[in-house]
Amino acid sequence: MDEKNFIRFNDLDHKMPDDYLKHKVFDDLKYMMEFYDSLSCSCFSFVASGTKGIVNYASYVYSSIEGTLDSITTLLTKGRINDAYTLIRKLFDDILLEIYMDVTLKDKFSLDNYIVEEVNEWIQGRHRIPKSEKILKYLKTSERTRDLYPLFGWDTYLKKNRELLDDSVHSNRYHLMLLNCNKVYLDDRERHLKNCEIVLNQLFLLHLSFIFHLDPQYLMASDYIDYMDEGLTPPEGSESWIASFAQDAFDKVIKPHKAIAKFILTTCYLEIQRHS
Repeated sequence: MDEKNFIRFNDLDHKMPDDYLKHKVFDDLKYMMEFYDSLSCSCFSFVASGTKGIVNYASYVYSSIEGTLDSITTLLTKGRINDAYTLIRKLFDDILLEIYMDVTLKDKFSLDNYIVEEVNEWIQGRHRIPKSEKILKYLKTSERTRDLYPLFGWDTYLKKNRELLDDSVHSNRYHLMLLNCNKVYLDDRERHLKNCEIVLNQLFLLHLSFIFHLDPQYLMASDYIDYMDEGLTPPEGSESWIASFAQDAFDKVIKPHKAIAKFILTTCYLEIQRHS
């Protein structure tokens, strides 16, 4: 590395510059964490058919994803960008796994197959997850997801970004290791923050779209269940009312992507508001 671009700071408690800490990625991470927290709570009482669990395992998966996002925030705040890249790569895998397990449960559960062993064994810690190639092939061919699957750039930007994240996992470039040195001046540090922002938002769009498609019940307003819990008759049509956090996420994340938004509006039974 050229000496003129290499400056060390003596402060052991070095704080990243204000311009760095005000980057949009930090607001995005906070929003995503709040969404997954709401989602974890809203899906908790729904039984995951095909498993032996009393509570919905997905609630803890969403909570774990929230935790990963929190860890990414901590790393980025401290300027440890290469480690953050590595966790974003983990997040990529976790999102693919969650979608795959959900689709597998829905495809294979029946009265004759009351427990879906692949998913239940994974929950019990006795089954290793399949490789990403198998997961993607399954999502591409399953009747539940094959129409939504092509709306994402699996073979273009998602593939490219996964390869870039792999570079960080394996430290394939010296410069990537320098991104973990928060006392070293790097003139492209904020460019890497932008990369984090882009990839995180791509992954959030992907996951959110599949949740709307596969599990709209998790995104229901609470009115229907609240009435049922009180032994009262829910208002007519309340089973299709959408929770405010889900409507907000649709507007902010999905709506700008016209093909995906059109698909969700066409296939999802929730009364998603179509703001002009």
